[in-house]
Amino acid sequence: MSFKYINPGYAEFLDVAGGTTIADTVKSKTGVMFYQPTDKKGLVLSETPAELYGKFDLYIPHDRNDFSIKIAMLETNGYALDGMGFAKRDNVMYFMRYYGGNSSGGKDAYLSEPEILNLKLDAINTIMFHVKTGTDGYVQIYANGQSVEKFDYDIKFGKSKTLVVYADDAGGAISNLILSDTEIDPKEQVVILPVAATETTMVAGEDGEYIADTDGQLILQTIDTESIIRDYGADTFIKGIAVIGNPACRTAEGLSNLTAIQYDGAVLTEYGTKTAPQRTPGVVADGHAMSLKISDMADYKFGWKAGAS
Repeated sequence: MSFKYINPGYAEFLDVAGGTTIADTVKSKTGVMFYQPTDKKGLVLSETPAELYGKFDLYIPHDRNDFSIKIAMLETNGYALDGMGFAKRDNVMYFMRYYGGNSSGGKDAYLSEPEILNLKLDAINTIMFHVKTGTDGYVQIYANGQSVEKFDYDIKFGKSKTLVVYADDAGGAISNLILSDTEIDPKEQVVILPVAATETTMVAGEDGEYIADTDGQLILQTIDTESIIRDYGADTFIKGIAVIGNPACRTAEGLSNLTAIQYDGAVLTEYGTKTAPQRTPGVVADGHAMSLKISDMADYKFGWKAGAS
């Protein structure tokens, strides 16, 4: 298995309803962040990963207490977790490990000493972690580039495919989220790519909407690589792509699915299939790993194919 989940900061990108997206260009590098307060929910993977790597940004406010975050695999029994967490309670902050039906915290960092965990208050912090399974397993956590905690214990993910992504309050909203079963480079970040051109066999509306009424209709978009090269350089690598339909909905029975597609100039590849919300507009998103220089992506196109359920 190889998966790459990419989320700038939209609650709608999760496989659970009830989260909230917040627009904020000060507290998020991507301009959006989210919290998701339903416990033991988040993402449904196609397979159980062998290991789990993660990276996300977290703005930690000095004046907000009582919030917590967990990113962990849900065990097959439906209640136990294996992964990492963070909490800010009563003017103290700490990272946690989740194991079985329990959790335990590491070092305490009081608001007067955030440097104990290499954290910054009233600022964006970048958190990375690695959950290694096996009898020599561990959860290792990094804050702003420095290793701050390592919990050693026997970790087994079992057969569960649920990856919990939980943040219970707006004070601990998450952005710039990357999750994978392979190592994440510390330099990786989520960037919303500008579109250079759109081509489609769907019906184009005057207000920018596209309507599919036939099975197999496509919409493909080309990345504005020149803009990305100006901002980040020609040697910048794209490590993963998320295709987003926002807003998206279906207005009748029949066509209900959207399959993420990628065209490299010669071959059209299909990825995950998502069901569009019924009537009320929502968001569909699908991501996959890749490794390609932005300068080599001029012929690549990304989009969706409409289909029946």
